[in-house]
Amino acid sequence: MGNGSGVFVPRPMEGRAGFAGDDRLRSGNGRCRLFSAAIQGGHRRPASILQVAPDLHGGAMMEAAPLRYVPFPDHVLPEPVGTFVREASAAIGCDASYIALPTLACLARAIGNTRVIKLKRTWTEPAIIWAAIVGKSGTHKSPAIQAATKILAQKQSEAIAEYAEANARYAQEQAQYDKDYAAWKREKKTTEPPPWEPKQPHCQRFIASDVTIEALAVLLHGQDDGVLVVRDELAGWVNGIGQYKAGGKGADAGHWLSCWSGTPMTFDRKTGNTPMIHVPRASVSIVGGVQPAILQRAMGVEHLQDGMCARLLMAMPKPKRVTWSEAIVNPEIEALMANVFDELLKLEPAATPEGEPEPFAVPLTPEAKSAWVEYYNRHRAEMESLDADLTSAYAKLEAYAARFGLIFQMVAAAAGAASNDVIDQTAIEAGIALSDWFANEAKRVYGMFAETDDERDRRELIEWIAKQGGVVTARDLARGPRKFRKDAEPVLNDLMLRGVGHWMFRPPGPKGGRATRVFCLASRSGPPPGIYRTEWEANEGQALPPGESALRMIHERMDGDETSGDETHLKPEQNGGCVTRGSVTKGRNAGEDRA
Repeated sequence: MGNGSGVFVPRPMEGRAGFAGDDRLRSGNGRCRLFSAAIQGGHRRPASILQVAPDLHGGAMMEAAPLRYVPFPDHVLPEPVGTFVREASAAIGCDASYIALPTLACLARAIGNTRVIKLKRTWTEPAIIWAAIVGKSGTHKSPAIQAATKILAQKQSEAIAEYAEANARYAQEQAQYDKDYAAWKREKKTTEPPPWEPKQPHCQRFIASDVTIEALAVLLHGQDDGVLVVRDELAGWVNGIGQYKAGGKGADAGHWLSCWSGTPMTFDRKTGNTPMIHVPRASVSIVGGVQPAILQRAMGVEHLQDGMCARLLMAMPKPKRVTWSEAIVNPEIEALMANVFDELLKLEPAATPEGEPEPFAVPLTPEAKSAWVEYYNRHRAEMESLDADLTSAYAKLEAYAARFGLIFQMVAAAAGAASNDVIDQTAIEAGIALSDWFANEAKRVYGMFAETDDERDRRELIEWIAKQGGVVTARDLARGPRKFRKDAEPVLNDLMLRGVGHWMFRPPGPKGGRATRVFCLASRSGPPPGIYRTEWEANEGQALPPGESALRMIHERMDGDETSGDETHLKPEQNGGCVTRGSVTKGRNAGEDRA
């Protein structure tokens, strides 16, 4: 395996998608000169005849493909939420996660500070969700957020209308009060008490958008049940932390972290009638969309270290080809969802001995507690092998598993299918399953944070090919994304050398001609329908047994080919499963001479 003309034939990598029967071939001078007929376990393994680019990677073996996206587990969501997520995503043409994440944030806001899940006497978790749906422009992030937040947005509109009416009445009452108070003051000897000043109305807030931490503190000071921050571009929220304060980012980040935990927040103001604002339980859920590259820049090292990134649930589904659909959300499901929100918003908190509101702490059933303990121990064991950033994210996912269980239980109760007095085994196990899904997504997204420019380009290329159905020609790529147009074939060869895909063949069209060479992403199920491993098979329109197809192509395509003098006659069974072009020709001629 030196730098000369020697040949290196890597063994197939077991368990890797689509590569069990396809060995890659290369020679030291960068030209493919051998055909593999690898033999394992006493039988001939499938072989491909591949043309490969010069080895530009120092003889590197097959690299791992990007961690695969696992479809969102909408089946763990309680009804009617699960059906709503499926129908809304089908109607919009987006991934189910794009509907599920903002829906979870909305449900968390509806529960607000009325309930927490009690894992033990000293550990409770609130119904607070921070979620980011990650995707490039045009992937329907905004329509998904609008669909998921529609009910709360409608309630916000109704609350604003009610506030406008109340404010108009307040203006009249205040004017009358001013007159009555002036008259009362003129009566210096009166024993009558002064008139009551009208109370300024408060607008109940379900949703906020572009808020600073100071504005948020004022908003939370006026209501006990929290708020949902919705940002179409979530990076604007991240970049806005401490933006108008010299050296204020650290303080702002600390206040935002309190909003994730539902803990007290005290904010000192330099202006306004109230110099200090204290919020006993700062409950703020957040949801928004963001493009991958923008998320990578916005988070950076600072927010990886301060824990902001770890608190964000992120979904970054693979690109999806969208076609027209007449699908809509069933009006009955919309009505059921509206009823769930109505019931959640009716929940009342408990009260302290002083009469101040505080959440009810909802305990786990014994079965649910056993499931939680088993998950906790498993999850903590998994964390031991992670790097610092992922360890931080996993610690927050532990909390999210409990929060999901709380939300699922309250939704099931609102739908009339469960009690809201305890967290049962069904709810906590569903929360655990969803947390495990987000753990896989965290690995994918954090891997993106660590990408070099070349690695990001490679991932984007793989995603683009997948969006084309997993099969492209070099000409397709030359007409595709601008950054790959000049080097279409070399970059596809690079993917092949990394074990991400194969060169294969598509049969000729109705007018005849030769088979078309295509690049196929690796798949456990083998080549796509109508795609063949060898050109001979594609031209004939039939797939032969792997070993026979390879040798048939050699004979058909290489009659009369010249061979180099340094090649020697090899028998596959005696030489590691490899034969040279010359050995095939010599072997055939020797057979003819013997005949």
